[in-house]
Amino acid sequence: MMGVAAGYPQAYDPFSDQARFEYRYSIIPRRCYETGRLVWGLAVRGRRVITGPGEPIYEDRWYHRNEAVLMMLKGLN
Repeated sequence: MMGVAAGYPQAYDPFSDQARFEYRYSIIPRRCYETGRLVWGLAVRGRRVITGPGEPIYEDRWYHRNEAVLMMLKGLN
């Protein structure tokens, strides 16, 4: 599941309102949620925890550090 890179921009994405973003070092190559390019090394991880009657569900999205800076400047997260 990809974001804008998949060709379907979402009108409202509750992930950015509920997630906690932090700079992390990724040893395993991951895909940037916005652009789809490979990300490793210093990157930004957004983690949302969905709680309910069962076990909590963790949803992670990884962003390239340059894309994350642009998102912060635009006010998207």
